[in-house]
Amino acid sequence: MRAVTRTISIAANSQKVAKFLCDPENLPRWAVGFAKGVRREKDRWLVQTGSGDVGVRIVGDPQTGVVDFWMSPAEGIEILAASRAIPRGEGSEYTFTQFQAPGMPDEIFDRNVRALEHELTVLKAIAEVECPL
Repeated sequence: MRAVTRTISIAANSQKVAKFLCDPENLPRWAVGFAKGVRREKDRWLVQTGSGDVGVRIVGDPQTGVVDFWMSPAEGIEILAASRAIPRGEGSEYTFTQFQAPGMPDEIFDRNVRALEHELTVLKAIAEVECPL
């Protein structure tokens, strides 16, 4: 299983960044390659992706900056994407680690890594400018 970590500097408070990321309704605003939409269904969140619905559970703490995304592409399967907004003066460093799921082709994982790089740029713009997207 491969793992890739990307980091971006954001001129915004780390707690503010983490709080934004902890809200599942914000996923389509910044995770533009992954989340086409999101909806709550009973006791869980479903993300509409280009490949169908994926369950998502976000475990986060804005105080520490830890935000873990647990994705469920199928019943009984959870894949972790771990992230953290780390204080850096008045700004922050945001790190995001994604793991290649068992059975996921390398080409799809590589595409997800490229999409993440774009998504981090979108997150930076939202956090720094507070665009009303």
